[in-house]
Amino acid sequence: MKALKIKNAKKLIFIENKANYIDYIQNNMKEEEFVIYHGGMYSPIKGEFFRKLYSVAKDKEFYHWSDIDIGGFKIFARLRKIIPELKPYKMDKISFCSKQRYWKEMSKDYRNRLLEIRQIEAYEVFYDVIDEMLKSNCKLEQEAFIGC
Repeated sequence: MKALKIKNAKKLIFIENKANYIDYIQNNMKEEEFVIYHGGMYSPIKGEFFRKLYSVAKDKEFYHWSDIDIGGFKIFARLRKIIPELKPYKMDKISFCSKQRYWKEMSKDYRNRLLEIRQIEAYEVFYDVIDEMLKSNCKLEQEAFIGC
């Protein structure tokens, strides 16, 4: 990619899950949004794409939407190294609690790994939802939001 311009967008939203991405662009996308399918942990080449995107759109708001689980938190934290202003989208305590019927119980090992993440500053933006996850002993897949 040699040149990139993003016109008319005020907000860039990265969506990790393909089904959620399709549902969002078909049913919820607003005119001022530029929505990108993320696809999970990104490769070095995709990282370069994100750097290029950020370099031409620093004046925009950046959001990332993943599962409310360790994997989603790690994807966010890694992407935030490229885009420091990145904010979570539907990855907060309110969103988590709103989908209680879709919660998945955590194993003891998973819970212990989540407790470790809770101590790392890079995940501070998720402390509230992590505390709620630990309290309920549950996590949430992003697909729970399809159709919302």
